[in-house]
Amino acid sequence: MWTIDYKVSKLVASHRGTLPVLVACPHGGDAEPPGVPPRKSSEVPAACDFEDARDLNTREIAEGVAQRMLEIWGEAPYVVIAGWHRKFIDANRSRDCAFKAAAAAPFYDEYHATLRAFVDEIRAENGGVGLLFDIHGTAGIAGDPRDIVYLGTANGETVARLLAADPLALFRRRSLRGYLEAAGHAVSPRRPGDPEQPTLSGGFTVRKYGSSHADGVDAIQLEIAALLRRDEEERGALIEQLAFAFGNLASRWAEPALRRGAASGCAP
Repeated sequence: MWTIDYKVSKLVASHRGTLPVLVACPHGGDAEPPGVPPRKSSEVPAACDFEDARDLNTREIAEGVAQRMLEIWGEAPYVVIAGWHRKFIDANRSRDCAFKAAAAAPFYDEYHATLRAFVDEIRAENGGVGLLFDIHGTAGIAGDPRDIVYLGTANGETVARLLAADPLALFRRRSLRGYLEAAGHAVSPRRPGDPEQPTLSGGFTVRKYGSSHADGVDAIQLEIAALLRRDEEERGALIEQLAFAFGNLASRWAEPALRRGAASGCAP
């Protein structure tokens, strides 16, 4: 079986896939960008949400999911991974919040230029639709299960196109939530109408490239609890489950929309 070969430019690892799916990972890297000093909270505007810790094992999850999707479905997703440590540049923030040093700009720009190009290509190849899954890690919320996955869509904003077609698309048995719950995981929010966790409801990436914008795709941020990331057996099982789910969702959400667009003579 073919193994995904990543192109690396300015510490951004990327793969141009064929499925209408983009897997992004902004906080799993550990490299030091040449000439870029660590960020200081005192240098970041007060309105910015400053974090400088890595999301451990999220890169391994993103790469593992992409590889298993290729093995299961015979096609790979698009993938974009930031290889630097978050203490230098935060790829999931706007430019004014992401870095201070001018030397950081080429790395940040490479990440987002690659995301933009892949989103545009997915839309062009698939009738204007596609899926973006942004992989993150969280310590969790006090009182929540230790193996929980938080889904962030800015309370539906970043999947506006999907919800316009099916208002219950995020809560059906054959949804991302449904597949994860069937595998035994707790998923937040738990019920239709429940708000997403405010601190985990979707960051810059899904809001910038989500389908609330005419040039976006339906985008979901996944905040994966520490237990599922750090335990090798749990992580391996989650990779398998996500690879299965992402591929199924592509066939359910993107390809039917493409067929509808073709039948009507226009992209959805």
